[in-house]
Amino acid sequence: MPKATLCDNPSVSLYERLERELTDARRRRDELGLSTLSLLKSEVVRATKEPGAGAADDALVVRVAQRELKRREEAATAFRGGGRMASAEKEEQEAELIRAYLPAALTDQELEQELRAVIAEVKPEGPQGFGHVMKAATARLAGRAEGGRIAATVKRLLA
Repeated sequence: MPKATLCDNPSVSLYERLERELTDARRRRDELGLSTLSLLKSEVVRATKEPGAGAADDALVVRVAQRELKRREEAATAFRGGGRMASAEKEEQEAELIRAYLPAALTDQELEQELRAVIAEVKPEGPQGFGHVMKAATARLAGRAEGGRIAATVKRLLA
C-alpha cells in the first residue's frame, strides 16, 4: 500500500511517488504492487514518448492512471461475467492501487458548484454554448470528474 507520507507531500510529483512506491513494493516483495506499479510506470514512460506528450508531469500520470483504471474495471466486469472470481478480484485490487494516483472525485454537489462557476465565466447563450462550457469544464475538472457526468450536469444546468 502507498505510504501516507508520500501521498500527503505536495512537493513530490506523481511520477516520483510512483517510482518510490515501486521501490518500496520491490523491497517488501509485494508481487501485486510490484506488477501493477511496474506496468503503470511503463505506460507512463511509453506515453512520454508519444508525439507532443512532453515530460512525465502529474497531468500525464493522471491520464495514464485513468486509462489503466478503466481497463482494470472493464476486465473485472468481464471476469465476473465469465465466472472467474479470482481474476476479477485481482483486477479490482490492481484498480485500487492505481486509484491512489488519481485526485479525489468530486461529489455531485461539488461538481454542480464547479460547473456553475464555469458557466458564469464562459457566459454561454443558452444550450448553444454547450461546447464552450464543456471545453472550459473538462480542462478545469480534468481527472476529478468523468466527461459523461460533466456533460449531463452541464446539459441540465443550461436547460
